[in-house]
Parts: sequence; structure tokens; C-alpha cells
Amino acid sequence: MKKSSNKREAQRFRFPKWLECGWKRIGCGRDDCPLCGQIKKDRQAHTERGEDPDGIKAVLEDVGLNFKKILEIIKKDAASKGIDIANIDMIKEPPRPEEFSLYNQVCGWQNYICAILDQAAESGELWLDTPAGLDLSWYSSILLGKVYRQLSNRWEMENGGDYGDFDYNYTRKVIKQSLRFINDSFIELISFDSTQKINLMLAQSQLKEMEKEISKI
Repeated sequence: MKKSSNKREAQRFRFPKWLECGWKRIGCGRDDCPLCGQIKKDRQAHTERGEDPDGIKAVLEDVGLNFKKILEIIKKDAASKGIDIANIDMIKEPPRPEEFSLYNQVCGWQNYICAILDQAAESGELWLDTPAGLDLSWYSSILLGKVYRQLSNRWEMENGGDYGDFDYNYTRKVIKQSLRFINDSFIELISFDSTQKINLMLAQSQLKEMEKEISKI
């Protein structure tokens, strides 16, 4: 399929609604959802093995679906609508995350957020369990992953690939919404008189400095 044809199809293809469950903090929770249903199965499997389904090892093992597996599901959905997505088996592996300078910047920021969260946990701060606290923890990680995804999309498009066209606009939407959730959480958390207030203000300022570059990916 020609590149120009891919671009036209990318513009008219709509990613399935269930993909939101792969990045939103609260998914639909339905058993027939390709993502939520799989998450339930993964959690059950961890529990049966005597593992903590919320432990970092389990979370890292289960986060999202395998990149190519998710693309295969999307490809089938697109095919049912008469849209042909390039051969997924031929997709080139993008550079490693640390090869992108912007990823390293966002990673450093996210590590700082983790340090703030750890400090808050040690001091027993109640804001950690508020919706704003949970959003900050969740969407700071999502942002890091999606920045790499978008950098990979851009790399793939610039190196003559086809798939980046399809994923680019959707990932841009996810990044935009994640930034909004994070900024909303900062506004609320900074209003609290917590020992992490100054650090949260600094983290908010750092993110503002990166937002312009992130939006240009």
C-alpha cells in the first residue's frame, strides 16, 4: 500500500473506544473488554500464584498489551471496516527510549514525581489516596510511556514506515489528556498544606517547561 494511501486511511480510521482502558486510571471494567478483561485475568493469575497483583513486578509484567499484539487487534478491527494497515510483522523496532533526549527529560521528571510520592508515603500524607494524588501517580507514568510511543511513531514515519500514521493522532490525544489530568492534580495538591507542597510546585514548573516540546513531537 502506498504511503499517501496510508495517510488517507489514517485520517478516516477511528481507534476503538476500548483502547482508552489501556491508559485511563479507571477503565470500563467489562469482562468482554480486550484490555479490562485481560487485566482481570492477569490479576487472577498473579493471585493464584501467591503474588501481589498490585506489586511493581506484576504491574511491570502486565502493563498494557504487547505492542504487536495490540496492533494485531487494531489491524483486525480496521480490516473489518475495509481499511488495510501495513503488515505488522514488518514493523521496525524503534530506537531504545534513552536514545531520545526528550524521553530522558520526561523520565527524569517522572523519577522526581516518584521521589515525591515516596516521601509522602513515608510521612503518611493523606493526599496520596485522593483522586488528585492517584491521578498524579498514574498519569505521570502514562505520560512517560506515551512520549516514548510518540517519539517512536515520529521515528517510524520519518524512516518510511506506515504504522506511525495510524497511531500518531491517537497518541497525541492521549498525551494531551494526560497533561490535563496531571496539571489538574497539581492545582489541587498544591492547595493542600503538605510537606511536599514546594516539591510539587517545582515539579509543576518543570512540566510546564517541557510541555511545549512534548506537544511538538
